[in-house]
Amino acid sequence: MPDHVHALIWFSRTGQLSRFMQQWKGRSSKGIKQFLWEAVPAYAARFPRSDPIWQVRFYSFEVYSPAKIEETLNHMHLNPVRAGLVSKAVEWRWSSARRYIEGRTVEVPIQWAD
Repeated sequence: MPDHVHALIWFSRTGQLSRFMQQWKGRSSKGIKQFLWEAVPAYAARFPRSDPIWQVRFYSFEVYSPAKIEETLNHMHLNPVRAGLVSKAVEWRWSSARRYIEGRTVEVPIQWAD
């Protein structure tokens, strides 16, 4: 989505989400800003470099059953369709819908943090 992200994340131990979110937001902010300055410098120059990419807060909820996992994935996959950005979930480039529905790559490189 152009203005927010959904992610379904599993941790083997409790208490890891805040640290993960801090690292994810930090690393992705740097990457997004670098991309903007390289790809569209005139646009990037309209904003102070110190402006945040992400809001400070995030919203989380527990997914407690296989049925809830499926419900959550369906909601995430249909989000760009409901927003009118694509007509089918598999058309949204950054969605995992292609992986789940068609078995294709999601085209988003994933780097695991230690």
